[in-house]
Amino acid sequence: MSGLYQRRVEQEWHLLRSLVDANPGLLEIRGRRNSQGDEVFDFNLHQTQALIEAAGGLTVRDSHQVSVHFPSFFPSVPLEASLVEPVFHPNIHPENGFVCLWGGFSSADTIVEALCQLQRILTWQLVNEQPDHLMQPAALAWLKDHNRQVSLPLIGQPVRKPDGFALANTYARRPDGVRRRLS
Repeated sequence: MSGLYQRRVEQEWHLLRSLVDANPGLLEIRGRRNSQGDEVFDFNLHQTQALIEAAGGLTVRDSHQVSVHFPSFFPSVPLEASLVEPVFHPNIHPENGFVCLWGGFSSADTIVEALCQLQRILTWQLVNEQPDHLMQPAALAWLKDHNRQVSLPLIGQPVRKPDGFALANTYARRPDGVRRRLS
């Protein structure tokens, strides 16, 4: 793995730990592992409602086991999130729990933005109807049904960014006084 990859993943791990400290009861780290060359952070997200399909229809779950994957070419490619137990949402794969977080991404996106985006998706504050991002067409049809029995958005305790987050997020900014050279 490249030095850039290692530095960024270590920075992301530090950010996740800071998020846990800033959000007691909301986040709980389960571990960190390597999976086929990619670093993976496993954690629980609580106090964030999402819909699941059950025998009698839809029910609400408010705790989720999340895995965030850092592909080997990160940060040139986006980090990815998946849920151990998939939920009912147009942008979440119903079998493997992959969450389509990004319509577009920046190499400066961190686990903080990913977690905030994940919460907006789980609580139905964010739905991407583009065909490339649609993994549960039935969920989109349900959303457009004016007779549905569930009011949206669902409830979620917003993630509080750690104190000093903007100052700590310096790896994607040029140092003061450094300008880009124009050819």
